Amino acid sequence: MVIHRGRWIVTLVSFLVVMCSWSGVALAQTTSQKSPDMLAIQGRWVRTDAPYVIELRHVESDSLQATYFNPRPIHVAKTDTAEQDGHLQVLIELQDANYPGSTYVLAYDRGQDVLQGIYFHPASKQSYKVAFVRQNTL
Repeated sequence: MVIHRGRWIVTLVSFLVVMCSWSGVALAQTTSQKSPDMLAIQGRWVRTDAPYVIELRHVESDSLQATYFNPRPIHVAKTDTAEQDGHLQVLIELQDANYPGSTYVLAYDRGQDVLQGIYFHPASKQSYKVAFVRQNTL
């Protein structure tokens, strides 16, 4: 995976904007329809640095639902999407033992077919750059 420093600065700024926007106020640019990227991100994604898996799928209300495994299921309290600078972003908030309020803010890179962004663990006050690649099914 190629990571460009400038892109991560933009991603970090986007993360802060999205986190502020998602803290109780709906984003004006929230996606509510099945855009091509919304359809493309459906499936199982595995984190590149650990065996953590996110499964994304659409539900009847045209919204995105995430399931998270580490390796056992971790409760996902919230899944939301937004368009940011022409990129689909996904917010996943975890609420479970050892994960109270932990969040992923991931941007979909259509060209590389990768989800990348920031994982924030509030208990340790640490943020990590992360990336997920599509898990191939045989």
